[in-house]
Amino acid sequence: MSYDVVALVAGTPDEPAIIDALQEIDPELRLHQHADTSVLQIRDREGWLLATLEPGQLVECSDGITHLLGPEIVAGLPEMFWWVETRARPDARGREVARRFADGLALRLGGAVWTSGEADFGLWREAEHPAVERTATRALLVAQDRRIVPFSSWLSDAVATHAGEKMLQVLTPSTSRLTYGMRSFLAGPLGRWVVRGEDGGYFDGLTGVAMHWDGTYGFLPDKRPTKPSPAAEQPDVEPVPGFLTDFGETAGTHLTVDVSVLHDDPSTPLLGRAVEVITEQLAKAAPSVWGPHEPALRRWDREHLVGFAHQRKPQPWILYLSGPSDRGHPFSGQIRLSWRGSRVLERASVVVGFEKGDVLPSEAFPTLVEALAGEGLLEGLRIRRLPGLGDATSMPVWTGPAVPVGLAIGPERLRRIGTGSAQAGPIKGTLIGEGLARAAWYPVLEDAAAPMRALALAQAQTAHLAAASRR
Repeated sequence: MSYDVVALVAGTPDEPAIIDALQEIDPELRLHQHADTSVLQIRDREGWLLATLEPGQLVECSDGITHLLGPEIVAGLPEMFWWVETRARPDARGREVARRFADGLALRLGGAVWTSGEADFGLWREAEHPAVERTATRALLVAQDRRIVPFSSWLSDAVATHAGEKMLQVLTPSTSRLTYGMRSFLAGPLGRWVVRGEDGGYFDGLTGVAMHWDGTYGFLPDKRPTKPSPAAEQPDVEPVPGFLTDFGETAGTHLTVDVSVLHDDPSTPLLGRAVEVITEQLAKAAPSVWGPHEPALRRWDREHLVGFAHQRKPQPWILYLSGPSDRGHPFSGQIRLSWRGSRVLERASVVVGFEKGDVLPSEAFPTLVEALAGEGLLEGLRIRRLPGLGDATSMPVWTGPAVPVGLAIGPERLRRIGTGSAQAGPIKGTLIGEGLARAAWYPVLEDAAAPMRALALAQAQTAHLAAASRR
């Protein structure tokens, strides 16, 4: 399924409202439960699958939605409303049923309807999972014809259902952009961003390498590169025409901050506090929404976040967050939590978008390190920058490698290593803070003309600190 329709409704989308909206389209349409889930399938009288309906989700704050669909879609809706998403078979009948169903629901309950592009990539085959466009032996292909593609509940469920068995490949038009959460997953070992170009061919959205469909592995490169990136000198695999643009000269900047925190008490109210410190310092706003997928629909509340973590203990989990739409710089991020005996490891990653011409808050980096260390929220930290759009989304163009801006280690690790060893590496580093809250900040070369030198310097410093920790 790949044609998406979202109804944002003021009233509760209960079973009677759903059935009434469906019956008005065609009395012979039937609802079927999908496996052991609460997801419903819409089938015709012959049993053919037309669309799949996800139960309504309560929207506590609309900021996550406005980032994806624009502010006009929520105009006139109450402060809290419902998100009802339907994924339809990408043909005329599937699209008609999904759109008329959403329209009927919005008419009855009050609200608005959003639709994706037609998503007619010509690859659809009915699959077991409702989000999947096509399956290969070792891969799932999901097609998304959206302006901005999030790591949605459908994709999250597809990953969880086939964890470790199949790679998730997401197919988009060349006009689509990815959220940070979606891009982070597809850049990992279990994901791949496949883009259909204007010429009808396919290429990797991160490397630009041309691709083709394979029945075993899904989309594969036409020719596998042996060099680390298509931007390496004299690459042996050229990216598709147009991928190597002057994007870096015209774009803004994505500033990415990764921080790790070890919490001694699993019930601590400090879960999520590190993200607040980062975004308040660099984006000038605190997170406004969070949730287990995108768009994040829950109002930011660290107490509820702690409760969510304990419901899933001892399983690791990941959640997504983003900032307000009306102040500060746009940002989004994710938090990963895992249990380490009696301690909890929190890994947070946040990307902040800056428009071209904005001044990066470089003077705030040491202050950020000091603030995190002072609240006991710093084990390790890394800051990188990359050319990007001001709204913190990613396009399928070459951006070059992420350039390290700085590294930091927290008080506990600094005490283990000792200040002498901590300052004896390739980057001398600056000691920040006092007493038990002292941390070390390592500013890395920030010359945009020499990103590979900055990468080498950061790698050497990281290796030095790792060796010092083992002594």
